Amino acid sequence: MNSNNTTKNKRKYRVLSPDERGEIMIGLRCGESIRSIASRLDRNPSVISREIKTNSTEDEMYQSFWAQIRSNQRRRKCRQKERISDSIIRQYMHEKLKSNWSPEQIAGRIRIDKPGKQISHETIYQYIFKKDPSLVKYLLCGRKTRKKRKNKRTKRVMIPCRTGIEERPTEINNRSEYGHWEADTAVSKQSKAALMVLQERKLGLTILQKIPRCAPEEMKEALIDSLCDFPAKMRQSITFDNGQENRKHYELHSEIGVKTFFCNPYSSWEKGSVENAVGLTRRKWPKKTDYALISDEEIAMLEYQLNTRPRKRLGYLTPMEYTLSVAFTA
Repeated sequence: MNSNNTTKNKRKYRVLSPDERGEIMIGLRCGESIRSIASRLDRNPSVISREIKTNSTEDEMYQSFWAQIRSNQRRRKCRQKERISDSIIRQYMHEKLKSNWSPEQIAGRIRIDKPGKQISHETIYQYIFKKDPSLVKYLLCGRKTRKKRKNKRTKRVMIPCRTGIEERPTEINNRSEYGHWEADTAVSKQSKAALMVLQERKLGLTILQKIPRCAPEEMKEALIDSLCDFPAKMRQSITFDNGQENRKHYELHSEIGVKTFFCNPYSSWEKGSVENAVGLTRRKWPKKTDYALISDEEIAMLEYQLNTRPRKRLGYLTPMEYTLSVAFTA
């Protein structure tokens, strides 16, 4: 019988209602004691005391309206789950973001590096923007919104013997064959020197080389120097934009047997692989960098870093890993 009485006398936890908070406010304004308010509301005095202490405003005044808002906010917050509660995943994400990996690369590669662990790239973005905005600086594009693409413009192209990208074979477009490259340059107003960037479309290999100036002869010589040691199967074509440094492209065919194709005017996105690679070099050396002051060792180090980043289209293998796997299975 005692156990039944104990069960009967037990009270389940009840959140204070807006009406009860109104009664607390009225009681305090009338000088009523906490025990008297608690007795009138059939509550424990400690509940009333804690409510007044927790939900009073900054001037130590208890107002039922603001008390209700604060209580609702606190209840919503306590029910929210940590976006990335796994410390191993969180540490891995921080390390790779600081190594200039994208959220999608991190989400794809973590299954390889940390078996049994997985995370969505969207979760990483939400964590960065809502939980830790200090990580935004490690994203390739620091803006939350994208700029609208401008309308296409038409202009006469001054490239002799030019073959448009619309004539490029299907095996190049769908990346089903090796040896097809995209080329571009990263230039700076601080010096005449520039950085030539080459990227193979299927393997994702990146080649960087400094050139004394962004001019046709220098660009041609850099391309020949970069590709001449590759077997013929690995230097079949190069896709350019319509920059004037590419005017001597036709000489590449006679010297190293490379075919050349050109994007449409003001459509550099048609060679998006190398454009992305140029963007990654900009993270290391921004637009106002004097390329003349950059050593060959620094360029080689960045080239190595780019070739050891996981790629989605390679199943999150790095270009080096993928190239080795192809070489051993060939």
